[in-house]
Amino acid sequence: MALVRPLWAALLDLAAERDCGGCGRLQPSGRPLCGPCGRLLAHGGPWRALAAVPGTPRTHAVARYEDPVRTMLIAYKERGRCDLRRALGGALARAVAATVDGAGRPPAGPLALVPMPSRRQAVRERGEDTTARLARAAARVLREAGAPVRAVPALCHARAVADQAGLTREQRRANLAGALRVRRAVPGPVAARCGVVLVDDISTSGASLAEAARALRAAGVPVLGAATVAAARVRE
Repeated sequence: MALVRPLWAALLDLAAERDCGGCGRLQPSGRPLCGPCGRLLAHGGPWRALAAVPGTPRTHAVARYEDPVRTMLIAYKERGRCDLRRALGGALARAVAATVDGAGRPPAGPLALVPMPSRRQAVRERGEDTTARLARAAARVLREAGAPVRAVPALCHARAVADQAGLTREQRRANLAGALRVRRAVPGPVAARCGVVLVDDISTSGASLAEAARALRAAGVPVLGAATVAAARVRE
């Protein structure tokens, strides 16, 4: 059974010095990011991401997948820096807004943010589904701004897939072809009258987003586009 940390210990963590999750600079204030790294997420982009894989939905990102944003995402996903979630979720929310604006038509109903499903092994190793948590953080930021938004984990894996890291573009496509499906009981917000935006932390070739869009459309769910915090390539 996991031990619940006392409240006083959590408060001490918040007040303690820590490294910036992006550049590593010591933050005496205990903030997760220094000023420049925080501003990069809050004010960078959003740009339209360039996809290499056909079928990738229109995608917006706030930054290139390079340092310091690359370091932030690795720290959040692999090193337990959950204190970065709010800032990363805010960046993702900005990318979602750009994608909705770029779609040319506002959704008739509430907006559903559908996160890319994480592999079970990754969830076990990390202790949580970091992508789903990031989607909820983005939805919360958008709701605070007055938008009717929910995070809806509508997708799951239909079969096992390999880790995408290190695969070529064609290997990524083959790895993901037919790998996703819509859950049997899709929650109410994912319907034809709702706006659906796929969300993820990173877009590289676009293969994952293309497969997710295919699975949703095959189930009769239209997709407005996609949004990520960072992208390997963005349009200048």
